Amino acid sequence: MHALIYAENYLRDEPLLVTVPETFEERLPAGCQVLFSPAGNKRRSVIGYVLETLADAEAAGTAEGRITDILQSGRPVLTEVTLKLALWMTDYYLSRPVEAISAMLPAPLKSTVSDIVEANDFRLLGGRNRKTVTTALRKNILHVLREEKTVTVRQLERRLGRKNLYRTLAEMERGGLLTLKKKFREAAPKTRIAYSIKQPCTDELAESLSKARAPRQADIVRKLQSQQESWFFPEQVGATPAVLRELAKKGILEKITVETESAISSRYTEPAKTIARLSDAQQQALDRLIAAYRKGNFSTFLLHGVTGSGKTIVYIEFLKEVLSSGKNAIVMVPEISLTPQTASRFRQHFGNAIRILHSAMGNREKYEAWQSLREGEARIALGPRSTVFAPLENIGAIIVDEEHDTAYKQERTPRYNGRDTAVMRAKLENAVCVLGSATPSFESFHNARTGKYSLLNLPERVDNAAMPVIRLVPMREHRKITPSLSEILYEQIKLRMEKNEQVILLQNRRGFARSLLCLDCGYTPVCTHCNIPLVYHASNRQLRCHYCGHAHAFRETCERCSSGNLLYKSGGTERIEEELHKLFPSEKILRMDVDTTSVKGAHAMILNAFHEKKSRILLGTQMVAKGLDFPDVTLVGVLMADIGLNLPDFRSGERLFGLLTQVAGRAGRSRIPGEVYLQAYDTGNEVFDHLLRGGYDQFFSLDMETRKELLYPPFAKLVAVEFSSPEESATARSADEFAEALRPHVASDACLLLGPSPACLAMIKGRFRYRLLLKLPGRKIAADALKTLQYALMKKYRASRLSIVIDVDPQSML
Repeated sequence: MHALIYAENYLRDEPLLVTVPETFEERLPAGCQVLFSPAGNKRRSVIGYVLETLADAEAAGTAEGRITDILQSGRPVLTEVTLKLALWMTDYYLSRPVEAISAMLPAPLKSTVSDIVEANDFRLLGGRNRKTVTTALRKNILHVLREEKTVTVRQLERRLGRKNLYRTLAEMERGGLLTLKKKFREAAPKTRIAYSIKQPCTDELAESLSKARAPRQADIVRKLQSQQESWFFPEQVGATPAVLRELAKKGILEKITVETESAISSRYTEPAKTIARLSDAQQQALDRLIAAYRKGNFSTFLLHGVTGSGKTIVYIEFLKEVLSSGKNAIVMVPEISLTPQTASRFRQHFGNAIRILHSAMGNREKYEAWQSLREGEARIALGPRSTVFAPLENIGAIIVDEEHDTAYKQERTPRYNGRDTAVMRAKLENAVCVLGSATPSFESFHNARTGKYSLLNLPERVDNAAMPVIRLVPMREHRKITPSLSEILYEQIKLRMEKNEQVILLQNRRGFARSLLCLDCGYTPVCTHCNIPLVYHASNRQLRCHYCGHAHAFRETCERCSSGNLLYKSGGTERIEEELHKLFPSEKILRMDVDTTSVKGAHAMILNAFHEKKSRILLGTQMVAKGLDFPDVTLVGVLMADIGLNLPDFRSGERLFGLLTQVAGRAGRSRIPGEVYLQAYDTGNEVFDHLLRGGYDQFFSLDMETRKELLYPPFAKLVAVEFSSPEESATARSADEFAEALRPHVASDACLLLGPSPACLAMIKGRFRYRLLLKLPGRKIAADALKTLQYALMKKYRASRLSIVIDVDPQSML
């Protein structure tokens, strides 16, 4: 007997033909995980995945090795559907099958290093189970376990002088003699220095510090009067570590160490919302979803509902129907910052039937959540894009919330789009797929307009809540209170504080200053690896690259001429937090960005603090624009609403329109009307005109005309080919060779080649970048030619460390 498998480290398109020992033939279903030993190679076996088994007469060609053992007791780690999905991803996204399979599985499943064997309590076993020990190998295994109780599989192999014990161990486990499981290394958690308040921070203490000529220390003491948490980081109070160390020496503060390993906590809870009845629009949408589900056929719906229209309630009521009929479901959100609040809402209705999956979880958490879904202990998988691969069977519905979000696009091979992959999985599962958004991607809305998807509309907010009033603030014409804040927005924030209401402020840039400029010599510090201006972070006095992570200390003088005459350009969230502290010294400012959410459970901690009104001002990057629902938020301010508007990307207007609509929707979600103030310099852009006077449909129609004329999605398929190498000449030559070799394989009327040319970000992480763009109005792609050229040129330029990445449906033109 033979089998076709895909094996780790074998980056090729076609499966490997391998021989199967007779003793394994009955336990080798498609999707199961095996150990494979290459022919003529004495190295340790590698993990493989069975595609199908073949009778000897069906096997064509020479076997490339043999299967030596079966993992996971022969139970498939890929369902019939996820195996088909992996092959679809391989074909559509031009990746290799094993790369697609690898993307579907949690890390612990892709290694046997941590596999351990534990002895069970033999005295509790009945005589029937004792009879399973009938071979010398099994007796020897039990003898080792009596001595050591717990041993790794590799240690057991060395002790016995035998390899490939998994099948025997699995049979012994079924007999109750031992337990085979994963061992997780509990690495020491990453930590950071923080500070706790040791002595009450009073006005008298601040005054005494001022008299002692320590004004910075006095300012910090005043800020700490409103500090609610038991500890804080320097950047959370706008202080330098040096000032806090001095306060610690005086006994006012105490230095402590806290865990900073990134993880999402599910500790966030919010009161259950009781809805007497669905609105007419909600009920109509729900009825159509349930009717489609009961037909038992695949269908895709686009739920286009304004912010606050109750899309989540429609999801929940629909899932109640799905689960009550015995089927399972997947719910996807674009990024982990949305997970705590979404999980809280769903748990109120489905309890422990939900399991969260996301990248910030530890290996043990990922493995246990994956196994509980695989075993059927949980019935709803919830999380970001990789949740689409959850090992659930019998799926009845897949929901993709905020379907427009670019976070659904994977930026590593395989470069899949979670939204589109969800639609394909729903098709393979014969399930209903629901894509929801207040600002759908133009591709999805086009599909709904042309009948490929069914369109559902929720045009009004629930509970008769009014849509917020949006006002544009031209920064060139209005007086500024600070470099970032106009007088009119300051007055509105002040008014909300007097009314004990809450405010959300969006600044889609983190750090203190986007770049520095020496006013004497004109020098701007740039990253040596990316040739991009470095961002100044005041909390730790660093200049940092947001593309490669390179950072170095900032000494408050020009690196070239040593002048201290520096201009801090384009303030980010860190600088605005400092300005707000000065304007509202008695207010606790919550900042939510990548820098402040690196702490374990930070997302939930910040959301809880804001929900409990420990703070009335929440400042953040686009994290604060999505999905948040706080009834006391009556004001939203966007401090630089035109950021990203003029990027060389045909989607820049669509993205900005979506972001501003989403963040505006955080205001006035309850009985109190909301207002939105957009500060901008480029106020004449059509994006603002449609936000204020038009709407999504009008903006969509206008942009579609341009896209049709220029052959951009949805009127053409895009494929970007990126070339990168530490050597610019090798990058340019390989790109030119690729383009010349590809031209004979594509018809001029079916494919338009643009480039190759240097990428907009011409160097990242020390590698020069060139791009070639293919526009395919006919949507047919020369897949074999592209991949053949990719492999051949990477081999030819191996000495130059050339990388060629093919990105189907790219989301960024940079």
